[in-house]
Amino acid sequence: MNPSCSAALLALPALCALFAQTTLAQPDARPVQPLLAQPVEALAVRPGVRDLGPAALSNGMLYVGGPTGSGGLFAIDAATGKLKWTFRPAQLNGSVSQRPAVEGPLVIAAYGAANPGAVIAVAAANGREAWRALDPSPYTAVVVEGGRAFVVTKDCTLHALTAATGQPQWKTPLRFVPGGACTTSPVVRDGLVYAQVMARAPEGTAGWPDARYMAAFDAATGQERWRHRPLHPEYRQGAAPRHPVVTDAAVFFSGENALYALDRRTGQPLFAPVFLRRVVDGRERMVALDGLVDAGDTVVGATEVSLIGFDARTGRIAWELPGSFRIEHLALAVAGPVLYVQGGLDGAPAFPGTLHALDMRTGTRLWSFTRRGKDPDWRFGHVLPVDGGLWVDGHAALLKLQAP
Repeated sequence: MNPSCSAALLALPALCALFAQTTLAQPDARPVQPLLAQPVEALAVRPGVRDLGPAALSNGMLYVGGPTGSGGLFAIDAATGKLKWTFRPAQLNGSVSQRPAVEGPLVIAAYGAANPGAVIAVAAANGREAWRALDPSPYTAVVVEGGRAFVVTKDCTLHALTAATGQPQWKTPLRFVPGGACTTSPVVRDGLVYAQVMARAPEGTAGWPDARYMAAFDAATGQERWRHRPLHPEYRQGAAPRHPVVTDAAVFFSGENALYALDRRTGQPLFAPVFLRRVVDGRERMVALDGLVDAGDTVVGATEVSLIGFDARTGRIAWELPGSFRIEHLALAVAGPVLYVQGGLDGAPAFPGTLHALDMRTGTRLWSFTRRGKDPDWRFGHVLPVDGGLWVDGHAALLKLQAP
């Protein structure tokens, strides 16, 4: 793109004017400096597995799991790329598909989620097992706050554990009706835990089917604080809430082809749902919204045909860029005013993987990065922004990209 408007933006004249007149997203409060220049591959860490999950960074160490094969949890020195230790639990599958959580001297993760597994804490210093408990859902991450670890188990129950010892503090069911996959993963912020609940329709709606709700729970007691059913004109049961993003004031989540926003303390809607219909293959239809990320003044998500920035206060579409995106391979992440995304942008192919950096203030594509490996169809996985660079998993390697 050039500073005025690219050919892609010219296809949307109103958007071109919008880029010229307004700032699309302000830098967020996180002290992470974006990668602005065309990057080079500074480090390639090969832990010995083909697939890697999302990484966590704490005290100069990266912690990342392997979701397939023998799996395992790996600790990597972020400065040198040296593998410090590997942990594979005894007597169960060691796959780790979600981001580990770091609480004090421990790294806590969900292992063997697709099989009989466990939530296990290991010492960050040496990888030695400290405790294990519960059998996690295939979809859950472990999240921590205030000395507690929160996780969803295969029977669709939300648990709070003492992070230091694994001892149970409380539990509450998330499924009150039979059937239906338990696909939720908890999010915790400022004393509230957010998760999806499957329950019957509320009183006064006879004949309506069972539904999925977004709910908030007290982190100290497990008491439910509020429950919201995201209504949808195309589905009597409403939309299934996915991928909640929690900010200081709001809970944003997608449901089918819509963006929803609730006051995070009361569960009351902040604005009407924003429903998306776009032209795909010559026909207008609903397009699923996915991959939400907090970008300060905007919340950014993607459909298969565009990137969209929604005003966080009103829900209006602040900007939209056409492209070609695979919802399951977005690799969306934010560093200040820069959005990292994988897909087809400015004519670049959506697959195999191409990672882009987009300046959301101007609509300028800053750079694109591809990597040739043994598997030409491999895509990038999960992006972890760091000062002046990023970590991203590729084929059998965790890569550090930074400016030359």
